[in-house]
Amino acid sequence: MSNNKHHLSEDDDFTRRPNPKGWTAPKAPYNPYDPNDIRPAEGYPSEYKIPGQEPSGFSSIPKNPTQYQKINEIMERLNYTARPQSDLYPGQYKVLRKVDTNKRVYLGSRYFTTLIVGGISVYALFFHRWNDGKENVFSDFYRFQLRLKERVLGGLSERDYDDLYHPKSAGIVVKNVPDAVYIPEEMQKTKETDYNLNRPSEKHVLEAQRIQQQKEEQMLKELEYHKDFAKSFLKENGLSEEELKQAQQEANKPRKKWFGIF
Repeated sequence: MSNNKHHLSEDDDFTRRPNPKGWTAPKAPYNPYDPNDIRPAEGYPSEYKIPGQEPSGFSSIPKNPTQYQKINEIMERLNYTARPQSDLYPGQYKVLRKVDTNKRVYLGSRYFTTLIVGGISVYALFFHRWNDGKENVFSDFYRFQLRLKERVLGGLSERDYDDLYHPKSAGIVVKNVPDAVYIPEEMQKTKETDYNLNRPSEKHVLEAQRIQQQKEEQMLKELEYHKDFAKSFLKENGLSEEELKQAQQEANKPRKKWFGIF
């Protein structure tokens, strides 16, 4: 049926074929806005039929309701609640606690996971031969297992004996790496203040050694100059080195004091 309204005038020549005999106007199953609609004896479908699920995919037919949906719909119609009334507080309900029906499953999965993880950890620590028998983090645990094995069984194989009493070195050599290899030149420049002193790097140590060596060379040059000057002075005055040493010894001798005072 169409809801469009046609405004016809008397001048319009409009004729329509009459309805067949016994024809009645179509009627919906239930029209709540029609006062003449009489309720059927069995009731309207909305009163006894549980609403179905929404269609999924390309289907336009609703799915049949599940058993849970049927019970839930009946409970809502009866205004029924599964919670019992409280004995202490009238008008309120008892607090229902959720029953953990999967307690055994969770407990079993926890024990199984603990067993698996513990077994793998024990095997990796005590029984697996890491790094082809060379020194590693788990070497102490592996040797402890070998000692117990030797006590219990009374002997070890050749490979186990070598791992226990003649362990191989890890073969890792730690070498000093200069700063220029991994620190850029702009980062090697030290920015120091009165409140922030940077830790001296290799560049600073080399610079300090160079300055110290330069000072020592300067002192040696001055010492050589004074020695040459002393030799030339002795030659000019006609003195020998032995006479100079005797004069120094006499000057260094303690002076005799009268009565131990003057």
